[in-house]
Amino acid sequence: MKFQVLGPLAVLGDSGPVVLSGVKQRATLGHLLLHANEVVATSALMRALWAGEPPPTARKMLQNAVSALRGLLAADDTEDAHGGPVLLTHAPGYLLRVDGDDLDLTAYRALADRGRADLAAGSWPSAARTLRAALDLWRGPVLADLAESGTDWPELRTLAQARTATREDLYEAELACGRHDDVLEELRTDAEREPERERLCAQLMLALYRRGHQSDALEAYRRTRTALASRLGLEPGRVLRAVERAVLDHDPVLGQPDALAIMALDGEPRRPRPTVRVPGRAAVAPATLVGFDSPPTPRPPAPPAPPRATAFPYPAAPAGVLTEQHKQLSMLLVRTTLGKGLGGDPEDAARLSGELAVAIRDEVARHGGKVSGVLGPVTFALFGVVRTREDDAERAVRAGRAILRRLRQYGAGGPVPVHGGSAPRVAVATGDVVVTCAADGTGAVPIVNGAVPQSCADLLQTVPPGGIRVCATTRSGTERSLVYGPAGPDGAAEPLGTRTARTDTPPALVGRDRELAQLGGALDDVARRQRPCLLTALGEPGAGKTRLMAELARLARRSPHGYRVVTGHSSWCDRDRPLALLDRTLASATGTASATTTGTGPDDRARDALARTVHALFGTGDRGTWLLDRLGPLLRAEPPAPADWPDLATAWRLLLTGLAAERPLLLVLEDLHSAPDPVLDLVTELADAAGPVPLLLAVTARPELLDRRPTWGGGRRDALALTLDPLDEASSAALLDALLAADGGSAPPADLRRDVLARVGGNPLYAVEYARELAAAGHGRPAGPPVMPRHVRQVVAAHLDTLPPLAKAVLVCASALGGVCCADGVAAVGGVDRTEAAHWLDHLERREFLRRSRHPSATGALRYAFRHPATREAVDALVPRTVREDRRRRAESWTESTAAQLTA
Repeated sequence: MKFQVLGPLAVLGDSGPVVLSGVKQRATLGHLLLHANEVVATSALMRALWAGEPPPTARKMLQNAVSALRGLLAADDTEDAHGGPVLLTHAPGYLLRVDGDDLDLTAYRALADRGRADLAAGSWPSAARTLRAALDLWRGPVLADLAESGTDWPELRTLAQARTATREDLYEAELACGRHDDVLEELRTDAEREPERERLCAQLMLALYRRGHQSDALEAYRRTRTALASRLGLEPGRVLRAVERAVLDHDPVLGQPDALAIMALDGEPRRPRPTVRVPGRAAVAPATLVGFDSPPTPRPPAPPAPPRATAFPYPAAPAGVLTEQHKQLSMLLVRTTLGKGLGGDPEDAARLSGELAVAIRDEVARHGGKVSGVLGPVTFALFGVVRTREDDAERAVRAGRAILRRLRQYGAGGPVPVHGGSAPRVAVATGDVVVTCAADGTGAVPIVNGAVPQSCADLLQTVPPGGIRVCATTRSGTERSLVYGPAGPDGAAEPLGTRTARTDTPPALVGRDRELAQLGGALDDVARRQRPCLLTALGEPGAGKTRLMAELARLARRSPHGYRVVTGHSSWCDRDRPLALLDRTLASATGTASATTTGTGPDDRARDALARTVHALFGTGDRGTWLLDRLGPLLRAEPPAPADWPDLATAWRLLLTGLAAERPLLLVLEDLHSAPDPVLDLVTELADAAGPVPLLLAVTARPELLDRRPTWGGGRRDALALTLDPLDEASSAALLDALLAADGGSAPPADLRRDVLARVGGNPLYAVEYARELAAAGHGRPAGPPVMPRHVRQVVAAHLDTLPPLAKAVLVCASALGGVCCADGVAAVGGVDRTEAAHWLDHLERREFLRRSRHPSATGALRYAFRHPATREAVDALVPRTVREDRRRRAESWTESTAAQLTA
């Protein structure tokens, strides 16, 4: 005979359901089943059967009900070797003996206990199956038919609470398995039914956050907080508040399988729990990077670092050790032929060929590339081998054009013909390759495997004498800065020159209200206090620094204080002209084109504009003449001689302070992280020595500026630093929608939009690129997750290549460990000592590649996670397949051994 109380009371015999007569009989059996195999006092049964004062015949009525139940149990004749259900008289009442397998309540409790044990041990898939089986035994509220007739026993409420707790245990197990999509709707329903249950709210918040719905997660928190305050007069507990903070901070702990358990136990005396990967979410382990496969050896202390450089206690990379990485690079091929009659004598041919090689090598190096070899008349150079730059393709094209110009300067008597069929030819191709080279750029010539070398050689065959052509990939990646002629059938085209002005509309500025308020306050303070201020805006590539400075310039021009705006920027093109930033600010101040931009010497208009500006500020006497003489070298095509730099810097500073004394001045200097040290010195001197003038000096830079100048802006009375954090979810969504609307594209499906926003990760540049890809795809958008745009991948790869090789290797290990890691895991996967791993993790956090969780790992170590999903995706893309599998095995082995130690 089987008994069911998890729902309407039911008794099942061998021949089918057993009919129970009368409410008292059903209530008596139901109460005894709730306390199966326990002695229930007669007085307790009487209180359960009669809510108020029992009638005088109550004891007799109870005895009749018990007698009838004994007859019912005996009538089924279910006794076997183990015995069937028996209702015994046992002082001071009765005992109903039921085998555990015959009562659904007993089976439920056993399954729930086993599921909780699996949950505590970290066996989440098993826990989920067992807890789901336990809940499947429920057919409704406990003894639902008796409850409908007015029965209200404490046991019914207790079991209802136990059912809810089991559901919460199930949700925790499912979330740990990464199945937040599967339980989200169940969680919504339960949380709406019982808004005061904080654990349910926390689980709903976690599921929503993992779906990319941060705002919905925070709304769930506010709903529960309101319910607690209005109904109970309470504030949310510590754990729920910790979950809210984690959602607001995008804490890495939320990506851990047992995130809620970690936060619940954080700060409590406890035995650490094992950290186990979520099934199906194991990270692909990236990168063959040097130094992580050999046992750590004692290293001599690092030599003292210069005052302005960051001193690393560990070497950045062992010199000359080969690595193999996936990269996107650009190849430049130059075909030159010696002039007629110049190649007869081998010595003359060698000398002339040497001249050509020096000219080509100089231009390639000036643009950031590396000549990798010469094969007969063809020289080949690579851009992006040792260090990827986001503009490698542009550098290669500009280098090719510069080589042609330089060879033409030899004229008719030079070593190569400049006209006719033997004139030089240049081809540029860009694509994905596997590169084997030393991490530090030393050693053997890089080995490039992939289609790029062959496609570049094929393209060179199509180039007319004296011309240059680039492949379709190169063209599409550089069209924003270069102008091209018509593309051929293969997509290749000839670069015609530099694009003088951007034609695209800047994206909307969203999610920067706090920063704009600070900028507006700085403009007002500088004008009111008549004192200079150094404002530094730091942010990762694409964070919106340039867009924010454009808005600052707009605010300054509209300010009632009458600001003058002068701009300048640093660039990789400044390698041969270290003070080019000064040249650009001078051109902006006088309203002329700089020599850096035109590439030619000064014209009368530029000289006259500078003279008018200097004479208006300082007169035509000795001081004005001295300033004109000192600033004159900035107008020339050739860079100023180093001997002239001190006087030139003084004149530049005097000119700007003179402009500020006339009326408030906003000086915007962008990309200062790429400026040479003399320019950084000059900028800090300007901020310190400008005197009592209203000068707002606003500079932008990437975080690597702080590696070169750790104390940048520190210790100054008037200094303001802004760090552009990623946009929040709502702002990212608003920006993406605005970009899609501006491009005339239709709104993507909800799932695709959610995936794109997750990959954008709050970076405005990424939003622009993904929106451009979506608009270009139109109705032919591919199914599945969106592919990272080529420009985004190149930007992220370039940012990664600013790191020392061992820091990149730590990112490789972090990705192999599931994207969330600690020093112990990195040390085990990478084969280094724990202290070194902890050093590089801290360095990566300061460089904003990783972010630190406030919740420690299972062993009590600091946890780190990737700050941006695109970073991890780019790290994964670096890795050859064999290394990927090796790192994955190491990570899994360490995870399993750690779990075993913690549960032993």
